[in-house]
Amino acid sequence: MGPREFLALSARLAEAPVVLCVGPSATLAGMALSQLVKGREADVERVGAGDGQLREACELAATPSFFGDAGLVVAWRTQALTGQKGRGEQERALELRALADHMERPPRGATLFVWAPEADGRLAPVRRAVERGWLLPADAGKELGAWLGELARQAGVKLPPQATQAFLASGLDLDSLATALGTAELAMDEGSPITADVAAWAAPPAVELRVFALTDAILQRRPTGVATVLGQLLGQGEAPLGLLALVARQLRQLAAARAELAAGRSAQELAKIIGAHPFVAQKLCQAAPLWSQAGIVAAFRELLRCDLALKSGGSQPLALELGLMRVAGAQF
Repeated sequence: MGPREFLALSARLAEAPVVLCVGPSATLAGMALSQLVKGREADVERVGAGDGQLREACELAATPSFFGDAGLVVAWRTQALTGQKGRGEQERALELRALADHMERPPRGATLFVWAPEADGRLAPVRRAVERGWLLPADAGKELGAWLGELARQAGVKLPPQATQAFLASGLDLDSLATALGTAELAMDEGSPITADVAAWAAPPAVELRVFALTDAILQRRPTGVATVLGQLLGQGEAPLGLLALVARQLRQLAAARAELAAGRSAQELAKIIGAHPFVAQKLCQAAPLWSQAGIVAAFRELLRCDLALKSGGSQPLALELGLMRVAGAQF
């Protein structure tokens, strides 16, 4: 199964109550998840790995959304389906029972998406997923590499195996991989093969990309986009103060971009002045007209209030979400 066929199958599973994605490819699992997220970004819950992951995910998926919409619960990189016995066997048995019961009588609630890099086909949840057509095989790594190689060939780009692996290690979807390939090509001298270092820079890991998505949503003044991406980042354990620092840095670059543009500088000149990649400078130039000087000052004041709120205790996720949504222009 090639990447396109994989995406077609994952699209057909969009209405399934359970999607069991099995295989080692984080890239393919991430692509499938991105398809399922579309249209329900505001109601996605990601359950952290560890003991009780599947049981917690099943409980969340069985709970109707507060907003009445179909949500999505994600159990990412679960190890409970490997079939290997040993320490924690009792907990693992409880995990498997919870998932099997959930799949036997799927409650009305959210869709449950489970990615298991390895799975024993003899286990009841895996057999049930096969029987009901809910199994999504994420093991097309060779086909994905061939697809990327063909894309490079069509563009006249030399793509060594090490660079291909660096691209695929990112976990990006097909469109993002194609964009990253083009970005890497621009960074190389004409005719030079793409190096693994440049590929890794052009295709950062999906979590890093979501950090960029957060700052992009703020620059473009999209409060709802801020809330969606921020929830994913916090669910993966990103530190609130670290995210706040990244946003502050982006706003400082935005302020510099406005000043340099007013002085008649180009995006290329701006990139050299602030020490950023031309692609980043171009995004800043596109966002600059959306912001006034007063708006940037107000945004920094909001970041200061948010910083104080985070350091004084209370609900850090809520304080960060409200603060960054205000920075992006939301009114409460």
